[in-house]
Amino acid sequence: MIIKSMSRKAPTFAQLVDYIGRSSGPASGTAFVRNLYSDGHNRAEVATQFLENYRYLPKRKGGNALYHELVALEPQPHLALEEVEAALYELAEQYCQKRAPHQLAWGRVHHDTDFPHIHLMISANAVRSDRRVRMDRSYFANVKRDLERWQAEHLPELKGQSVYNRQTEKETPQQPIQEGEMVRRTKSPSRKQKVFETVRESLSNARNQSQAEKTLRMAGFELYQRGQNWGVLDLNSGRRYRLQTLGLQPSLDRLIARDHNRSAPHVDDRAADLLAARANEVIGRFDRDDR
Repeated sequence: MIIKSMSRKAPTFAQLVDYIGRSSGPASGTAFVRNLYSDGHNRAEVATQFLENYRYLPKRKGGNALYHELVALEPQPHLALEEVEAALYELAEQYCQKRAPHQLAWGRVHHDTDFPHIHLMISANAVRSDRRVRMDRSYFANVKRDLERWQAEHLPELKGQSVYNRQTEKETPQQPIQEGEMVRRTKSPSRKQKVFETVRESLSNARNQSQAEKTLRMAGFELYQRGQNWGVLDLNSGRRYRLQTLGLQPSLDRLIARDHNRSAPHVDDRAADLLAARANEVIGRFDRDDR
């Protein structure tokens, strides 16, 4: 899955509505709508509502008027077009809940490339707000990671290699200052570092979550979940270590996603990079074509 965001300084709502609403391959004709007083079928009505909401913003040189965004999937030949379209609308809803919960959003699914995708027009301000919503790069990166994890859990029928979680994975344990001083003084790894090495090896060598749990138990640990947090229990000392603190949550997320996508063909990292590059190449032309 590839997510792309393109800002526009000019309020070209009508023009973008026409571009997104054009016939682009077989589709049901439904529209994605969020925070609009419309079912999304009347393009002129959609453009008018976006323009009226934009007029609440004070004039500012260089300020964004709207965003043109895309969520694109890898080819899904095993699914009917209707199933792919339904999945894209679900992804758009989850995406907007996190990325633009109070902003106007409207979009349509296109099937005119190998990569099925949904175009979204998102307002720069919340409904009737006189302030632009700012989204920094780190927050947007979290949005993309969260959506990818949500897709793996709730839409396992969609095939595709992890892009955002794989690329941002960082496996290093958090270390308090006192613990770091002790390690430097004794020149010996701390207990947390030893736990980190053992758990990392168990997770990286496992084919699935079940195998990881068995390997961890043999090493004297038990995997547990408390709310949204995962961790390991040291069966000898009774001490608990959160995977997020150990820096190993991405490793477990990868195993969970792999369990959900067992039917998907294996794609190595190089192939995944090529797929991502191809998807970017395909969707990168849209912003040029619609101007």
